[in-house]
Amino acid sequence: MIKLNVLKIIFLNLGLLFLTLSCEAKKENSPEVPSEIIVPENPKTESNHPLLIVKKDQFTSLRDRANTEPWKSMKEDAISRSKNGCKTEAYDLQYFIGAAALAYILDEPNAQTHANRVRDAILNQYSKIPVKEGGDWGGVVPPMGSFFMAILSLDIVYDALTETEIKQCEDVILKQISLIKRTGSWQDVRSGTHGTWDIYKGDRKTPDDNYYKGIMAQITEDGVSPVTIHYAWERVGGGDSRLSKSGYMDVLEFTGIDNRYYNNEKLQKFQRWLFGSSVNCSKEMAIIGDMLPTQTINNDLLHRRVVNFDLEAAGYAAWFHEGDQAKGNILSYILPKSALPAPVVPSSKIYKNGGAFFREKGDNPNGLHLGLYNIMSQDEWHTHNEVNGLTFSGYGNRLLVNGGRLGETNRPAYLNNTLTIDGKNHSSRLGGGIVEGLTADKLDYASGFSGNALPGKNHYRNAVLVHAADNANAYILIFDELTASAGEQVKNYIHPANQSSIQVVESGKEYLADIDHYPTVAGTKLSIFYATAPIQVNVAKVPSAVPDRYPGYPDHSRLESVYNAGSGGKTALITVLFPHDASHLKPSFARISGSDFSGGTISHSGDVTDIILSSLGEKLSASNDVSFLAKSVLCRKSTSGNIFYFVRKGTQLSQDKVGFESDSPISIYARGKEGVIVSGGAKVKLKGPGISSLKFEPASNVISSGTDFVEVQVPAGTVNFSAN
Repeated sequence: MIKLNVLKIIFLNLGLLFLTLSCEAKKENSPEVPSEIIVPENPKTESNHPLLIVKKDQFTSLRDRANTEPWKSMKEDAISRSKNGCKTEAYDLQYFIGAAALAYILDEPNAQTHANRVRDAILNQYSKIPVKEGGDWGGVVPPMGSFFMAILSLDIVYDALTETEIKQCEDVILKQISLIKRTGSWQDVRSGTHGTWDIYKGDRKTPDDNYYKGIMAQITEDGVSPVTIHYAWERVGGGDSRLSKSGYMDVLEFTGIDNRYYNNEKLQKFQRWLFGSSVNCSKEMAIIGDMLPTQTINNDLLHRRVVNFDLEAAGYAAWFHEGDQAKGNILSYILPKSALPAPVVPSSKIYKNGGAFFREKGDNPNGLHLGLYNIMSQDEWHTHNEVNGLTFSGYGNRLLVNGGRLGETNRPAYLNNTLTIDGKNHSSRLGGGIVEGLTADKLDYASGFSGNALPGKNHYRNAVLVHAADNANAYILIFDELTASAGEQVKNYIHPANQSSIQVVESGKEYLADIDHYPTVAGTKLSIFYATAPIQVNVAKVPSAVPDRYPGYPDHSRLESVYNAGSGGKTALITVLFPHDASHLKPSFARISGSDFSGGTISHSGDVTDIILSSLGEKLSASNDVSFLAKSVLCRKSTSGNIFYFVRKGTQLSQDKVGFESDSPISIYARGKEGVIVSGGAKVKLKGPGISSLKFEPASNVISSGTDFVEVQVPAGTVNFSAN
């Protein structure tokens, strides 16, 4: 009789508990629990969950984080999101359920309420997400990314739910993700979500080699994405619309199933390039490959876990996200091993297999950013034919655009900022990489080689970013060197971010574009100066996106400058791209030329003038007090004399008692007693007032010196010099 009464009391208490929980759920406005849910009479034994990105014994340390920022604000955001609920769309659901799962850990007094919200979101909302296999990106990628978050969230609240509730949630998830095959288009999101489910269920205990190969295929050996910048951020970079594409590696790392990611040198380099080079000074994506100027980078959940890969990259990420508060979510709160470090402003970098990405020094959102894109491997569907293509930003705007997106018709070279022979498309989207370059104070230079893009031809595009200095504004200088065949034409393409019209300042010489194609900052203009005279310049409107995918999207303006291949098919061209606005005035341009060279002058404010010259580099030439034997030259002077000079592949330069002589071709930038030499090894005689004593790094053999010269044997590679 006593035992029977005890059983009655137990059953009565269980009934009261269920009634209390049901009322509490209604108080919190959570969705109604389906009527078929029955609370079992026997308690559930404790599981080995959570296991995917966190263990239960880590909950205390995670709670302790919330005593300081940025974790404190993330906790508050998570609790707020959990309380406010969400709509049924996949994007909204992933933010909600990830917040509720985090609140379950951090908000202990209300843990069961947050766990119930995870349960109800899966049963009542994830069960209704339209999932569709076959050809529809929206039916595959965003839903699978959101289900990845649902799996992680269910794993975290597992022990707060009954066996029946867990079974019902698992049935919903399995039914939905099973509608998407394990292989097909957008493979990474399939692998990421199915793989995470397999680990959750205990079915995968070994590395996922196919996923690993898919990730590595999207990064060159130098860390640059060969699948364009937009997709770099969205895929391996961890965009919120594709969470499992990148987030799966975090699950593999945490579970110990595969530890090939956080310490992976290629991925570490990729993170540095992503946060430090792929964005311009105003923190917008540089335009390369399939993308539009309207596409932006969001404050995405996976960005903060960059600290798990590389502290240098994390410093750039802190700069990029400075002022952004991370969302309260399990991915942004749990995954990072630490908070982001102090912000580090990115600097100019050169990637042999990927390109050169130059930026003016300092944290100035109006600074200039130049990219010379040249990948040697791993192109794919979203890559354009833009070997030696340019991306250029300044004064808060993308100044150049390209063929946009999305499809075969927008990829050809003539719809991108590169050049062609006779207007024919490139034979390959892969080039010969960056073969030479230097980064220095106030000037950056890189040389990209066409490789297989122009079979049987050679194109070296030499891009120079001249920083603002000496009362002169910043600009870029392009020296193109080509070897084609007699009778062929070189066609060079510039695509300003302009959709109104191009003003012809002087036909064949100078053109002016208002930057009005989706500008970020109004009032910016771009002047194009053809220092080497073309036989004609054709201005036309071309598509900014594939029309059937983006009906009504406005066309933009393109300039096509045409040149005849010179003697022996060799051609040397100079193009200047000079941005300006109300605060940065445009200089005046003039041409200078001779029988064996072309060039011009750029007259800045005051008495500062830049002299730009280009030749085949086969004999000594002279113009405007400059004597040179080199492929290309930039000299800046004032009434006081030479300010700096840059020479590409030269053996001799002289201007106003300043210059050099070399026994083999070198590329050199010299500003007073400081500079950089790039060579295959050479004996160099540097000349200039008071230049007798210099320090070389790495150490070089000084042969002789005098009042105004020093002769030195420099080793192959890059040698920096400065006052001793």
